[in-house]
Amino acid sequence: MIPEEESIDNAFARFNTIITSLKALDEGFSSKNYVRKFLRALHPKWCAKVTAIKESKNLTSLSLDELIGNLKVYEVIIKNDFEMVKDDEDFQDNHETKESHFKEVEVTVMVKVKENTLDVEIQIISQENIQSHQEATIKNLSLEEHGVIVVKMRKKMLKTKLVL
Repeated sequence: MIPEEESIDNAFARFNTIITSLKALDEGFSSKNYVRKFLRALHPKWCAKVTAIKESKNLTSLSLDELIGNLKVYEVIIKNDFEMVKDDEDFQDNHETKESHFKEVEVTVMVKVKENTLDVEIQIISQENIQSHQEATIKNLSLEEHGVIVVKMRKKMLKTKLVL
């Protein structure tokens, strides 16, 4: 069997070497089944093409050179298709990589904006707390002052009551 990765040219060269050796050993070696034997030796990945050739051509009248030419053309087409698919996959991978990078950057920016927003909110809350603490302190001081005044007034009232 011809290995999957072997090209048609290499396979044909090996096949020709075998045929030449067989002809040298036996002069009566028949050449009419070369096409069938070569098709049978192809890797299963060629199955679709082999079936198409068998259905569309008379294998007894098809020359080995015609077959090899047909298979080479098909090999080039498959290779080009594979490269196009590979290029497309590379493009998709590259596109997805860029897209994921942009999403990462976008998320990073959103996180920083959120952090900044939270920092601003914390600063506002801290200022409000400081302000309310200052107001409470002032109020308490005022009350204490008033309390001192009230206490002094009570003492005075007590003194005046005692005097009276």
